[in-house]
Amino acid sequence: MSMLVVFDFDGTIADTIRSLIRIINRLADEFTYNKIRMSDMRYLKAMKTRDILAYLNIPMLKLPFIIRRIRMEMNKEIPMLKPSVNIKPTLEALKDEGYRLGILTTNANSNVRAFLRNNDLEFFDFIRSTHHLLAKHIILRRIKRQHIHDHGSRYGNTIFYVGDEVRDVEAGKRARVKTIAVSWGFNSREALLAERPDYLIDRPEELEYIARALSIGNRR
Repeated sequence: MSMLVVFDFDGTIADTIRSLIRIINRLADEFTYNKIRMSDMRYLKAMKTRDILAYLNIPMLKLPFIIRRIRMEMNKEIPMLKPSVNIKPTLEALKDEGYRLGILTTNANSNVRAFLRNNDLEFFDFIRSTHHLLAKHIILRRIKRQHIHDHGSRYGNTIFYVGDEVRDVEAGKRARVKTIAVSWGFNSREALLAERPDYLIDRPEELEYIARALSIGNRR
């Protein structure tokens, strides 16, 4: 049996939130949207992505150009970034147990690879990147179809998507894969729970327990 765990990158693996806020604020005047104040964070953490865009007055038409610039600016921050949590032992354990690991992100592929290399986290079988902030479900569906093609329909749903934002849970549900929300990233625990993920975890090792339990259940 082959099981697949796909991770979001920003906030879930890499501690990029402060860097992203700095970059977003640097670009605010150029793209004429509102800056993020630290006093805003409590409210933003409870919001969905579309609500955040509206709060910052970012038009959807400008979004692809803003994301492109954020990716470029993030490249300068990569050498300083560290993991959000101590996730290395969990990645090692999943690989040792035969899991395939992937990353699906709106960050640039080159940024992700540089971060993984710098932090000795090169455990992933693939990295998929998209410019579309609200279209992760489309890429997840493609990943799922390829997984079914390679390993058979019996294990087609043996896929987890692990993320720290409401939009990650939404993407997983739309792609019909199991969703695991993590509480150590951007959105608050309450906001994540409201989206009813399949699981909500507070520590990386909890992911190992979930994967093992599902693996045992599938063998019966």
